[in-house]
Amino acid sequence: MSGKLVTTAAERRVHGEMRAELRRDLEARGVSSEIAERVATDLAELAHSLSPEARRGVLTGAALASAAHGQRVEALRRSQQDLAEIERLMASFALELQKVDEAVKLLATFVTRVREQSAPAPAPRRIVH
Repeated sequence: MSGKLVTTAAERRVHGEMRAELRRDLEARGVSSEIAERVATDLAELAHSLSPEARRGVLTGAALASAAHGQRVEALRRSQQDLAEIERLMASFALELQKVDEAVKLLATFVTRVREQSAPAPAPRRIVH
């Protein structure tokens, strides 16, 4: 069956049984059903040429790769959530900074007016001859 299409009914049945067995084994090792189906379909083409030890090694490797991929996907999801939260916090911080800026401008205007009002009146000019 290696390198050729499964053509006879018996070959299709054996191929289907092998695929189902591989899928069950992968799912038992924690691989998601979607990934297990794809890997089992591909691996069923090669499984007859592998020794039982090699087949177990391939299944173990696929399970480990799937677990690592799952961890990376989860880490990416958490990172995206963290980024969204940081963006929300930064937007809130920017809004608060605008409020502080407006308050500082208002205070600066107030201080300028107080200085102008409390400044001593200029002394009248005396003409000295």
